[in-house]
Amino acid sequence: MLPGVDGHRICATLRAESVWSPILMLTARDAERDEVRALDAGADDYLTKPFSHAVLVARLRALMRRGAPERPATLTAGDLRLDPASHRVWRGTDPIGLTAREFALLEFLLRRPGGTVSKREILAHVWDFDFEGDPNIVEVYVRRLRNKVDRPFGRSAIETLRGAGYRLAADGG
Repeated sequence: MLPGVDGHRICATLRAESVWSPILMLTARDAERDEVRALDAGADDYLTKPFSHAVLVARLRALMRRGAPERPATLTAGDLRLDPASHRVWRGTDPIGLTAREFALLEFLLRRPGGTVSKREILAHVWDFDFEGDPNIVEVYVRRLRNKVDRPFGRSAIETLRGAGYRLAADGG
C-alpha cells in the first residue's frame, strides 16, 4: 500500500511523463477490473498476492527480455491522431480536449479503423465489464465524440451502422 496515492495513478503519471521502464504491479487486489485498470494505466504485467518467489523472478526476467519501448505508437486515422501515453488527441495540428470516457471510446475505435464494433463490444471494452446501466449510453458518448472530433472540422469519421454498431473511417473521414 502506498501512502496517499494508488499504484494505478503512479503508473499513469510515469507514462504521462514519458517514463517507459517496465512496470510490474504487485498487489493484493485480485478482481479482474483492477487488473484491467492497471494494464490500461500502463503497467506491463500484474501479479496478485500471494505469489511465489520463482514466479516473481520469472516475470521480471520476461519483462527485461521485452525491454522498454521507446514510446507507444500514436494511433491515427487520416489527420486524427491519439497518443495513448500522453492522453492527447489532435485533428491536424488542433488539440482536442476529451473526457476520460470519450478518450477511451476514441482509442477503442482507432485500434479498429474501418472495422465495425457493436454497442456490446464498446460496453465491454470502454465501460467496466460489469456495467449494468442503460446501453444507450454508448449513443450519448458517440454523439459527444462526433461533436468534438468530427463536426468542428467538417468531418464524419464516426459512422453509425444501423443494427450493427459503429465504424471509424480508416481515412479519418
